[in-house]
Amino acid sequence: MTNEVIVDRLAPVSTTSGPQRARSRWLSIAGLCLLLAIGLGMRLYQLGQPLERDFDEGVYLQSLRAMSHGFALYSQTFYSQPPFFLESVFPIYALAGQTLWAGRLAIALLSLCGLIGAWLLGKALQGYTGAFIALLLTLTSVSFLNESRVLQADGPSVALSLLAVGLAFHWWQKPAGWRGLLLAILSGAALALSIFTKFLVAPALLPVASLVLARYWQLRRSPQGEASPAQHQRLVLWAPVAGILAFLLVTLLLFLPFLASFPVMFQSIVSFHTQSSESFRYTLRTLTLPLLAQGLLTPLTLAGLAGTIIAGLRRDWRVVPLLLWLGGTLAVLLEQRPLFAHHLIALVPPFVGLSALGSPDLAALRRWLQAGSRESQRYPALASSIMVIVLAISCTYAFGQDILYFRQPPHPVTPVGPLQRVATDLEHFTKPGDMVISDEPLAVALAGRDTPPWLVDTSSVRIHTGYLTLQDLITASQEPQVRAVLFFSSRFHLPEVEGYHSWVAQHFHLVRTYGKDGTGHPQELWVR
Repeated sequence: MTNEVIVDRLAPVSTTSGPQRARSRWLSIAGLCLLLAIGLGMRLYQLGQPLERDFDEGVYLQSLRAMSHGFALYSQTFYSQPPFFLESVFPIYALAGQTLWAGRLAIALLSLCGLIGAWLLGKALQGYTGAFIALLLTLTSVSFLNESRVLQADGPSVALSLLAVGLAFHWWQKPAGWRGLLLAILSGAALALSIFTKFLVAPALLPVASLVLARYWQLRRSPQGEASPAQHQRLVLWAPVAGILAFLLVTLLLFLPFLASFPVMFQSIVSFHTQSSESFRYTLRTLTLPLLAQGLLTPLTLAGLAGTIIAGLRRDWRVVPLLLWLGGTLAVLLEQRPLFAHHLIALVPPFVGLSALGSPDLAALRRWLQAGSRESQRYPALASSIMVIVLAISCTYAFGQDILYFRQPPHPVTPVGPLQRVATDLEHFTKPGDMVISDEPLAVALAGRDTPPWLVDTSSVRIHTGYLTLQDLITASQEPQVRAVLFFSSRFHLPEVEGYHSWVAQHFHLVRTYGKDGTGHPQELWVR
């Protein structure tokens, strides 16, 4: 048995001629480019609106501003994610004008890796039919679309993980030769970049590792001497090793610039999140389970479930890596404290993969319809028909959600009007180079002003976990560069830092009052 036969016994045998295959290939590539262009257009539409889609946008925008001024991550600028997220966003942010639009543009471009990854994953699972189904499901996912337009780490990390798994399945399909070696290296590198963008996608290790183990198990069971030529055989054996080395090398290159500040970095990206999970443990029933149930009750989940059942009926073992991916993701989300809606994007890739794996066999369905309802082909044709209906419902619903998203976009976290008034006042009462301390960092960034690097993140999670204390705020406020303090949300009125307002009232003077925040505290601008 040759290595090419070992690769995938489930792959359909092509009966089309060479010119027909070439024509189909070029049409598929044209379709891919068209859908990628549509996806890019969906992401760029009104991308630069000066509204706050998530509190983290202000945090990361201020972090990027600090990086542009030469402040180092972790040691000088507080940063709670692995290094690649801001390192990947910063070049585009710097070249595109250092604005909110520039930061979101980087996210939009990185998200295209997810669309390419969906195409690769679907094609490896079920040919061009699976490729288009996976791409359409990812393209129309309103969750993935939203996180492709927000300055956050979730969208890029999920996109890169989808690319890594898609490359891994392509390696499994054709592991021999230099192409297999290259696919393994690219998959390992993409996997490292995805995990060290955000640890949320660490379960992507499971499908990749299971494919590697399955390949070695298969090679051990194959008859000796019947494999491909010796050089190709060695490449099949060593390609996973090269992929692991690529993963380790990329990891080393990402962390090498921060070795001097490794203790601080470890506290920021590991200890901070473990402490957060412990502090918000009580939210399991009140927040985590209801939100996770909401994320699972979608047509994409239905499509993934149908694909899983059909793959089981086909005895397609490739459902196992995808189910491991889904199970690992659910376990991570259950342990995430606090769990937010943007974390649910991690469910999209495994469900897309399961849906693509159960893609209908259109050729078999057509033959069954033409030849009449022969008993031997009835159940495969029925399964294909049901899957066509499920996928049509899923894509139609998702497309409707996309239209609704653009016509009636989600309400911003902070109303646009007050946010712009605050930005205008900050421009008036401070000058370029002045720093502002605020519990609403986006308003400061929109005014073209900076926060102290260690205070780019003034989230309630950081305050509750003790990583931002009252003394930290007072010490930073005493710096001569700090010329204003803005109280805009309720974060600076939390019990852990409730004395900060009294201290500011003694050392600054009030120039503006905007109303009250969600908890009834006054929204104020103080300057000195």
